[in-house]
Amino acid sequence: MQELQPGQNRPIQGNRVVIAVAGEPPDEFSAMTQAGAVLLAADGRIRDPGDQVSAEQPRSRDGSVEFTAPRGEFQVNLEAAPETVARIAIVLAVKPGSPRGTTFGGFAAIHVWLAEATGRRLLDFPLPPANRGETAMILAELYRHQGQWKFRAVGQGFSAGLPALAAHFGLRLPEPERPAADGAESRRDPERSGPASFSGTGFCVHPDGYVLTNHHVIEGASEILARSPRHRCRLEPVFADPINDLALLRADAPPPGIALFRDGPQARLGETVIVVGYPLGGLLGSGPQVTTGNISSLLGPGDDTRALQFTAPTQSGNSGGPLLDSDGAVVGVVSSKLNAVRVHEMTGDVPQNVNFAIKAALARGFLDAVGVEYRSRSSGNVRAATDIAAEARNFVLKIECRG
Repeated sequence: MQELQPGQNRPIQGNRVVIAVAGEPPDEFSAMTQAGAVLLAADGRIRDPGDQVSAEQPRSRDGSVEFTAPRGEFQVNLEAAPETVARIAIVLAVKPGSPRGTTFGGFAAIHVWLAEATGRRLLDFPLPPANRGETAMILAELYRHQGQWKFRAVGQGFSAGLPALAAHFGLRLPEPERPAADGAESRRDPERSGPASFSGTGFCVHPDGYVLTNHHVIEGASEILARSPRHRCRLEPVFADPINDLALLRADAPPPGIALFRDGPQARLGETVIVVGYPLGGLLGSGPQVTTGNISSLLGPGDDTRALQFTAPTQSGNSGGPLLDSDGAVVGVVSSKLNAVRVHEMTGDVPQNVNFAIKAALARGFLDAVGVEYRSRSSGNVRAATDIAAEARNFVLKIECRG
């Protein structure tokens, strides 16, 4: 049996296969999680509620996928799948009613395997769940490529649980009814209840509306919106990496443009960079703000090799925005700035424009790990900052969060 890593894929021989999901300890895993299969069109969206398969609905409407209990396996007849089915996603979620705080990180192991119809196992995808705070996940998928079915290891997690997973597939879960004590409808006015609000910047990296930002920009948010002078949309969390301060979201209406990463040599010491973002929560205006500078160090605070230092002025709210080179390609994700007040208290000096960004290589590795394809181009041209800013207006968004 061959073991796969996230993002790897292998062709499938034959039309009938078996897919199963397991975890350790097995009793707790069985009691607190539920697996499912979702049949998807070419656009990644579900066609019909009958295209969901689980213990509650054990057979797809076309009969191509069946859930068999008590072993919890999915019997898949690829020959029976209609041409309109481009992918079959294997998903996992924490069951409603599980103990509060239950996440995939509480299990010692999670893996999904694929076998022949005879039961002989062919492929195994072990997912190390340590430090994973997600409660829903796309584990793997079967997909068509040039007439051939393939199996791909995915491991794309959703920290916001089933609602975020459903939104990813174009579904909207029914909201539970919460009647007031007197039987009248209970309504909550967010404006009057005074929830905490905070904002940052993000940028679109995929035509389907995937938006990259810092994890700290959205941490603790119960509602996430995005806007620019040319676009407005709602965002759902898809995957979060708190350690490296990255987060991926998906827009219900994709922005008109996407950012391109730089191929070839990465950021170079002294090169010109441009920051496009929405600093100070709109205090400086409703449109994006553009600043320029250069890369002053290829290391972050404490010699952190994951980050670089740059001089383009930034303010609170720039976090999560793209750091662009002189051709408009992404070379970093703006993440933080030096605390000038604290440094002045310690040294008596006031630092000027000491800002940090997560290197693009780390951001690209993050996208690779969650299975989101991105676009890139070789850089070398030098364009006017005005042209780069005009292009960035189509993919840079202000992210507005409510806690």
